[in-house]
Amino acid sequence: MGLRTGSWKTVTIAKDANPAVSSEQDLGGEFRHVQVYAPALNSATITVEPGRLTGDTAVQAYTFNDGATGDYVNTTTARTTAGMNIFKDICARFVTILLGATQTTAARTIYVRGIDPI
Repeated sequence: MGLRTGSWKTVTIAKDANPAVSSEQDLGGEFRHVQVYAPALNSATITVEPGRLTGDTAVQAYTFNDGATGDYVNTTTARTTAGMNIFKDICARFVTILLGATQTTAARTIYVRGIDPI
């Protein structure tokens, strides 16, 4: 049986928002991974920040690498092109999306969904 996914959620990040962060998104259940589909950006990183409960402060997710001696930030590199990323091992129901730079040319509509319900 393949991985199951939640439904797509539409996330808007306002033009000129600083920080460039979304409101909390309820994925509709707790999921192991989060898929993010993003449009072209003003050279920004993308981060999925989990919250433990609704209304909690969202935090930076860190991941361990099999060959590493420590953890690393679960954030994309900065880019300007549209793309899709899967953020592994987020393990959350409530998430916010943080862009690493203010979007000065337009508001951004991003789509997120959970993958692999826990």
